[in-house]
Amino acid sequence: MKSNLCNKPSIRINALLFSLLLVSPVFAQEPQTNTGESPLFRGEQLLINGSYAAAADIFQMADGLDKNEGIVGASRAFFMMGNTQQAISIIENTIEDNDYARFPLISTQLAEVKREIGQSAEALAILTAVIEGQFEPPVRTLVQYGSLLQFVGRKADAQQFLDQAVQRYNNGLVFASEDVAMVALASWLLDSFYDANSLFNEATRANPNNLEAHTLWGDLFLEKYNASDAERSYQEVLDINSRYVPALVGIARVGGDERSLQRALAINPNSVLALETYGQLLLINSRQEEAEDYFSRVLDLNPEALKTHSILAAQAALNQRDDEYAEHLARVNSFSPNNPKFLGDVADTLGNNYLFAEAVEFARAAIDADPNYWQGYTLLGNNLIRLGEEEEGKANLEIGFENDPFNVLASNMLKVFDTLETYTTVESEHFKVHMSENDADILWPYLEPLLEEGYDTLTAKYGFEPESPILIEVFENTEDFAVRSVGLPDIGPLVGICFGKVITLISPDTLSANWQEIVWHEFMHVITLQMTNNRMPRWLSEGISVWEEREGRPYWGRSQGLDLVRAAADEKLLHIKDLNSGFSGAQNNADLGFAYFQSYLVVDYITEEYGFEKLVEFIDQYAVVKEESVRFDEVFQLNLDQFNMGFKNWIDRRVAEINVYVHSEDVPDEGDGHGHGVRENSSAILAELYNNASLKQHMRARIEENARDFQAHLQLGIVLFKEEDFEQAKFHLVTAHDMLPTYTGYPSPALVLSQIYETEENRDEQLRWLETLLENLQHDYDSAMILADAALEDENLDRASYFIDRAIQVDPYRSSVHELKARYANLVDDPALAVTEYEVLLKLEINDPVEARTDLAEAYLRNDQVAEAKQSVLYALEIAPSYRRAQQVLLESVNGSQN
Repeated sequence: MKSNLCNKPSIRINALLFSLLLVSPVFAQEPQTNTGESPLFRGEQLLINGSYAAAADIFQMADGLDKNEGIVGASRAFFMMGNTQQAISIIENTIEDNDYARFPLISTQLAEVKREIGQSAEALAILTAVIEGQFEPPVRTLVQYGSLLQFVGRKADAQQFLDQAVQRYNNGLVFASEDVAMVALASWLLDSFYDANSLFNEATRANPNNLEAHTLWGDLFLEKYNASDAERSYQEVLDINSRYVPALVGIARVGGDERSLQRALAINPNSVLALETYGQLLLINSRQEEAEDYFSRVLDLNPEALKTHSILAAQAALNQRDDEYAEHLARVNSFSPNNPKFLGDVADTLGNNYLFAEAVEFARAAIDADPNYWQGYTLLGNNLIRLGEEEEGKANLEIGFENDPFNVLASNMLKVFDTLETYTTVESEHFKVHMSENDADILWPYLEPLLEEGYDTLTAKYGFEPESPILIEVFENTEDFAVRSVGLPDIGPLVGICFGKVITLISPDTLSANWQEIVWHEFMHVITLQMTNNRMPRWLSEGISVWEEREGRPYWGRSQGLDLVRAAADEKLLHIKDLNSGFSGAQNNADLGFAYFQSYLVVDYITEEYGFEKLVEFIDQYAVVKEESVRFDEVFQLNLDQFNMGFKNWIDRRVAEINVYVHSEDVPDEGDGHGHGVRENSSAILAELYNNASLKQHMRARIEENARDFQAHLQLGIVLFKEEDFEQAKFHLVTAHDMLPTYTGYPSPALVLSQIYETEENRDEQLRWLETLLENLQHDYDSAMILADAALEDENLDRASYFIDRAIQVDPYRSSVHELKARYANLVDDPALAVTEYEVLLKLEINDPVEARTDLAEAYLRNDQVAEAKQSVLYALEIAPSYRRAQQVLLESVNGSQN
């Protein structure tokens, strides 16, 4: 039953009455502290400020009318420090003969502590005694009782007590901020999420120091995937009390902040919530053994920790340890039978680990356990669409959203489906692609042959044909891409994601990167993920996809020699067993980019030292669940440490071959799209910021110190170029290039050298250096266009075709490249290609539509498409009836149709 919270004047009246109560406390019979304040008031201030030990002492001084509240406060203070036994003892020493009904608030506090240590049956008995012994039990008691009844599987019974709390509010009988927050929690438990939101707002307005209300509000936001508002709520708590453990944990859950958890456990080493969250974070970062220690501590403190059981059960399901999964399920059923959240959490974990089919099974089971578990429908829908089952997935998302419109993930996903409904669908032999009409007109002519080339090449190479058609969705809007991929609008630097059967991409129209390399990379994931039933670790899947970039085209892939030298010098190369944490624990784009690069290096090491066949054999190992060490032993006859040592030795040899010096003051290059895009050389860009004379002096000093200082030569060359000291600039830039010819950061030595020769009007040398640049850099449109145009002028048609294609790989949405390709098509007498290019040009913004229509008509004629030629030229003549070339083409088309 939903509470009626709309247009209700009692909200403002309640807040007013509560404020009057705050300024009129009754302390006449209380002893005073040495500050002249009552113990209850002083204890509350200490508790709010995080001085828990002092608060516990002061609360116990409360007497008279406030003694019971003092005992509750002391118990809470002890519990906030992790002193659970003292939190219980101070209450049990007060309640004689277990007469819980006489002390409703004290007993409720006792039940809450008991529940937190896994004694739900005792907690339920205590609350039952209070409920049955009180004519009007406190609001907190009603809500905690309803919550506990839900937990033990008595959902129908729970509803009547939660409803009582809400109705009491509706009757204008709830005033205190703490009680309003409890009514908010009741509404949440009754699935009235918007009401809960409004009530948490009211509770925190009535008392901004109600830390529990702020934190619960944050928990509500976080459950509904609203991380920004959750973080705001937690931070408001920490601004008041930096030692409030639930808020510290909340911040860590939002952002993965390990330091917040360390601080929380320093304050309360027995915090189940902090230990549980720390264990989850360690799991995400592939620190399995450490995580297990934390989860073990949790279950020692609270054998009924539902989340921990679901995490451990999910790990068992991931690794097909059926007996272990059954054990956790049985334990949960013993205290919370048929709990849908347990099954939903397992589904969520499986989905996050790419086991979408298994996640679907668990989500269905969660819904069977409770058809009103709306999160289950969202989980089911989300995992179905990752399997390409879009119709059923959308239907389940709609059920979830209709009953839980507060859920940001479901809302976002459905909005993306609204976008997809405006898209068109195109198909090739093995692919089905959803894309905008603009992308279908302009991108598809180049995407289709690339996809089929990738399919033929990679399936033959790996001896595996994936299920098809493979679904690809290309999004014009970056937020739509992010939401479709992960459910939320912020996805960081990622530009493409593969789910095994589905690929999502950002339209190349929004990128400044080689989109063909990205597509090739993502399709390689289809092969490896399906070969292993989505069980391949991220590092290996990414490493193979990056390795295949270079295999696909010699100028694709990543050249990060400086980063490798720096990482080796700083001993930052990860052990193979920790490579996954390089992705999950990346602190910035540079860290993430290097995780991709090191993963690629491992694959390169395998193929170079053991052969490609061993790589395929290694991939096949992941189709079966087994220990990681066993896989390495069976394929390489080495244990994991031995393999890693061989890799490190190979890296040492590669670093020695690179043979450059990396100065400590230089920073790693950073770029967008986890390596798919221009990497900006922050060190070289210093030349834009500092005095040239001092920078030259400094760089020359660095070169004297170490002649292999690549960045010093590059920066000195840039400064000298700006000063037009071209000969000296050339010396340092050529030196830098010869030292590291594969460097692809911006600006690179080759790029600056081309600019010098352009200034000197030495076109041959300018073109030579641009060509050198493009041997290793795949993201440079302008250089490719200059080279293509020059090749056309020289009538070197093969060379022109190559560089035109290089430009299209970066940006197919500029008319200039299609004008060049149309010229090329005419020169090689390829009317079909000319038609394609002129059709694309017509879809782009062009200055002269009459000219474009006429060009297209001529191409149609040469391609024996007479009817199309006539229609196109008639459009041109409607705009410019006297245009002679169009008239001539019309005459030719009419004659052609008659013939």
